[in-house]
Amino acid sequence: MDYTIIEKESFKVIGIRRTTPYGGGTWAIVKTDGSNEAIKELSGKFYDLGLCFGFGEDGSNDYMCGIEWDKEDVPGLDSFEYPKSTWLKFEATGSISNNTLGNVWNRINNEFLPQSKYKKSGLPTIEKYVYWDEAIDKCNVEIWIPVALK
Repeated sequence: MDYTIIEKESFKVIGIRRTTPYGGGTWAIVKTDGSNEAIKELSGKFYDLGLCFGFGEDGSNDYMCGIEWDKEDVPGLDSFEYPKSTWLKFEATGSISNNTLGNVWNRINNEFLPQSKYKKSGLPTIEKYVYWDEAIDKCNVEIWIPVALK
């Protein structure tokens, strides 16, 4: 699998963090409750980051829709600070309906990581939504995984 190793300084993400049933529930919230438009008014862009904090035994997903942010915290929004870290960046580009994003995640977790010298560091992974258009069934998502050596 193609990937890039990136050394990234500490940074902060602000957004909406929720625990929802498996399957992207937090995105459904921000796309329908006006918060995506509110963050665009505040920052000039829509939410483009998805931070996955982990899954519960019941399949629930602790997930945050966010943006990178270098200012003070915003009342009513959650924030998360990443320390300086080593990241692996993968790309998922293709058809949404063919589960391109899920297929890349599956390959990372079941093929790449078990055979590589890296392991997840325990920090939340990030999906950066560069492009996502359901009307034409196309996506480009960067998968950022904070790692440590095994």
